[in-house]
Amino acid sequence: MPPPSPAMITEQLHKILASPAFVNADRMRRYLKFVVEHALSAPRESLKEMTVGMALYAEKGDFDPRTTAVVRVDATRLRAKLLEYYSSNGAADSVVIDLPKGSYSPIFREADNHHPSHPRKECRIAEPSIVVLPFSNLSPDPETYLSDGFTEEIIHALSSIRGIRVVARTSAFALKQRNADVLQIGRLLNVDCVLEGSVRRYGEDLRVTVQLASTSDGYQLWSRRYVRKVKDILTVQEEIARAITDMLRGDNLRDTAEMPAQNSEYSESYEWYLRGRHHLNRQTREEFHRAIECFEKACERSPAYSLALSGMAVAWFYLGMFSMDAPLETMPRAQRAATRALEINGHDGDALSVLASTKAMFDWNWSEAELLFKRSLHARSRSDLPEHLYALLVLLPLVRIGEALDVLDTARRLDPLSLFVAATRGAVLLMARRTTEAEQEYRRALELDPNFWRALVGLGRCHEARGDYEKAIACFERAASVSDNVSTAIGALGRAYAMAGKSKEVRQLLGKLDDLAQHRYVSPYGRVLICLGLKDAAVFDWLERSCNERAGWLMYLATDPRFDPLRGDARFQALLDKLHLPRIEPSADVSAQPPLR
Repeated sequence: MPPPSPAMITEQLHKILASPAFVNADRMRRYLKFVVEHALSAPRESLKEMTVGMALYAEKGDFDPRTTAVVRVDATRLRAKLLEYYSSNGAADSVVIDLPKGSYSPIFREADNHHPSHPRKECRIAEPSIVVLPFSNLSPDPETYLSDGFTEEIIHALSSIRGIRVVARTSAFALKQRNADVLQIGRLLNVDCVLEGSVRRYGEDLRVTVQLASTSDGYQLWSRRYVRKVKDILTVQEEIARAITDMLRGDNLRDTAEMPAQNSEYSESYEWYLRGRHHLNRQTREEFHRAIECFEKACERSPAYSLALSGMAVAWFYLGMFSMDAPLETMPRAQRAATRALEINGHDGDALSVLASTKAMFDWNWSEAELLFKRSLHARSRSDLPEHLYALLVLLPLVRIGEALDVLDTARRLDPLSLFVAATRGAVLLMARRTTEAEQEYRRALELDPNFWRALVGLGRCHEARGDYEKAIACFERAASVSDNVSTAIGALGRAYAMAGKSKEVRQLLGKLDDLAQHRYVSPYGRVLICLGLKDAAVFDWLERSCNERAGWLMYLATDPRFDPLRGDARFQALLDKLHLPRIEPSADVSAQPPLR
């Protein structure tokens, strides 16, 4: 196919410059116009960084090749802008103008619009991408709640802006103790840029340093130092988010509605909120309660503090989800806090996710839960929760396996190092009887955190499915130890003991459950699993009690292979109907198993 003529290229240039993607991006307009016109006037002359810099930036004093990477930065932004244009207004254009990576000279070609079965990769939008690494704490106070909170708020702000892919918090913080360089991080997370920095608080003074680096070559693209008062920390966060947006997206952020709402200055309530987030992320029963106390203190000082209310909702929900406390007490509190947060900010992704989760786990209202999850997936205030919880708490219970895996693929793109995404994907594959693939997911999670109890339970179940009870028992014992004896770990361990013929260990474990119940909540679901292993008909009594106490893991009755021996029993089918869950037929080998005693 012959190349387009100069007249066609000039016409295409004018069309691009007048498009919505470029009309407000003055620097990108000048950059594109210069490189295209240079290529037309001197087609054999390859453009160099110095040439572009002197032509576009030297007059304003913005270009010094020894200290600035502005030419490389704007080239990256221009590529993103061209991809944005050709994925929208220019998708059907007959001429393509492209700026290849590693070059400042554009190329021109006629588009192949005659073969829809082979879509042009160049015309698919490729959002600029970034990971915000945890900021270093250089304050005299060793507590990291301020620096961690600062990092989270920048992630939150950038995630709320259209046209930028931001790696989620869990994957960013998974790199906190690693010494990976920028190039390694780029390969690991598939991102274009890395933002890192430090926070130092001394009395009422604040110093923040921040650097943006390219993962393609490791060069620093931008850096800044902020010396302010602590009360101005939220302004600094917003300034950084806006500067990064301008760098990556190639235009000024004129739509202020894209930025999440913030209080105007650092306050005592905001500090309590940061402390609450710090405890919430530690994911233990004691830390969840500490988080709730901090969020309550924040709300005492600012009753309409929606972020503190949604944080409180998340903490109450996790306490109930993992049966650390009684779901009959925690889930209504989670619902009330989430509802109050949404009354203040209807776009709060965390609050929407918690409300959706409680509708599923506590109310068994799957249709309403799904609607709320879909709202949370598109909320302006982004959350790390909705994708994997939607898969775990709605799609998997309803045996929509393919949809669950698709949602989790999207979640992994945003959060590639997430333990929760890996464990949830393992659970979906395990329930689908795809044990080998499930084991790979659980091992992936345990490489990131060897003490992640959900992955230990999942890996144990993979061993158990193959009849390797000793390996399964080792996993379950470890999971029970590191999780402080959550019901799913204890129950899985008791079931494995029973199936391995270890009756003495089963009796000891039942005694341990009785002892634990003397001083804390113990979910009846653990005894459900143990009775399954013993083939004890009392399993139906414990199932009924679990139902009355809203034990969360009942929602997997429709698909959990461990319940296959009960599927032909009318009592089990009645329980599925009560939870509004679908029925699946038991496999042929299950129907041949001996009845319950």
